[in-house]
Amino acid sequence: MLQNWLSPSSIHNTDLDKQCFQESIQDYHDNPDALASAKIALIGINAEKADFIRTQLFDLAAFQVDVIDLGNLKNEKPGFAIQIIGILLKSNILPILFGGSQEFIFSLYHAFQLNEKMVNLTVIDNQIRFTARNSDSNAYLNPLLNPPHQNLFHLSIIGTQTHLNNPNLYNILSSNDFEWFSLGNIKSNPTNCEPLIRDADLLSFNLAAIKAADCPGQNDPFPTGLTAQEACTLARFAGLSDKLTAFGLFGYNPTGDQNHISAKMAALVIWYFLDGFVNRQNEFPLTKKGLKKYIVVHKKNDVHISFWKSIKTGRWWMEIPIYRKNQPLRHALLPCSYDDYILATKDQLPGRLLNGLSRIG
Repeated sequence: MLQNWLSPSSIHNTDLDKQCFQESIQDYHDNPDALASAKIALIGINAEKADFIRTQLFDLAAFQVDVIDLGNLKNEKPGFAIQIIGILLKSNILPILFGGSQEFIFSLYHAFQLNEKMVNLTVIDNQIRFTARNSDSNAYLNPLLNPPHQNLFHLSIIGTQTHLNNPNLYNILSSNDFEWFSLGNIKSNPTNCEPLIRDADLLSFNLAAIKAADCPGQNDPFPTGLTAQEACTLARFAGLSDKLTAFGLFGYNPTGDQNHISAKMAALVIWYFLDGFVNRQNEFPLTKKGLKKYIVVHKKNDVHISFWKSIKTGRWWMEIPIYRKNQPLRHALLPCSYDDYILATKDQLPGRLLNGLSRIG
């Protein structure tokens, strides 16, 4: 059935080592029945760009996980991919979309809407690509933010660079209780952005977030940005997130991609995402079983803040009260970092706590 949307990839290198990635995956067009047992599906957007990335990805080390390559989309309009992604999500197969423009975040997001699902979206990008001018094709967040889509529960943007963004855009994010994590903060401590990724249903990674020296073949190269190592770290955080069920890698441009450095970079991002996926610890949906509780007394406001740490993974959560009219008081566990806990012990309210209270409480 999926053949209506997809064409087979042209990458079939039979000379590769049996321990390489290509030898560990199934090709849907060779074996459609393999879809029934797949956990992850690779989908190329533009055949040329996607196959450049495949060539590099397939030569990397193999994984013990059921990955199926569905080939490339027959149509590069974002709306064309919604139905097939929706089918995969309904079948509990995680789609990885790559080899196209950031506009395909539209496909991933709206595939969730087929089930009328509220979405937490995390974007890795160097800019907040939103503008009041709907005619700006580079502003791919416009359909979601102008005005905020009714099913967009939360948005976080990671890797923003102050010199590239209009300050008013940060005000727009704040007014909607959305979050951002700057490049400078990543340089200081990349693990502090992990909770934003862990809380996402869907993650979009724009290669523009990576500095041009490490990824020259992209649509919007700039001398500052994530290093290759930092990009792989963030991708692995995404793979580790038990909640995340869709991943998109966008912005690759083979023009000027000398020695295929950017195709290799894109392949590494996908590879480290898969490495995280293989090492998931089944901590979502989250229960308090296996968590250790820490209570911090905030003296200024005379409140008790409960933090929970996973004994298995060392990851942290904050307990957020949920107030609903005429309903008993409930609580939600919001992903946070160890630094949030340390901040609370110093009688300061973590920004994630305040944002969570505004958004959830």
